[in-house]
Amino acid sequence: MDINIQKEEFSYAYIYAIVSTAGCAVQRTTTPLDRLGVDLIITGVNNQDIIEFPLLYVQVKCTSRQVLTDNTIRYPLSVKNYEELRIRDRYPPLILIVVIVPDQVNDWLNPL
Repeated sequence: MDINIQKEEFSYAYIYAIVSTAGCAVQRTTTPLDRLGVDLIITGVNNQDIIEFPLLYVQVKCTSRQVLTDNTIRYPLSVKNYEELRIRDRYPPLILIVVIVPDQVNDWLNPL
């Protein structure tokens, strides 16, 4: 399998694990939303008192590059992706999640 597809699939699985642990639901989007920069939709379903479930659109990137510094993440985005993410007052909001993995695939499941 192509390494980029492996990174994409791993990042979705990782996010799915975190989101389900938080008591929320996650689903992958279809091609039309993917072309708008939306890879996943996270829905808050844990609180029965909320009438309207909160939604969050997510754009996902996965990298093995050194993107972390002391207190920042520097991840290069295409202009298209940047423009999709910077829209203000968007509902649902669109956030970027960057999953950072080691260079070697065999190390992806090992704790740091």
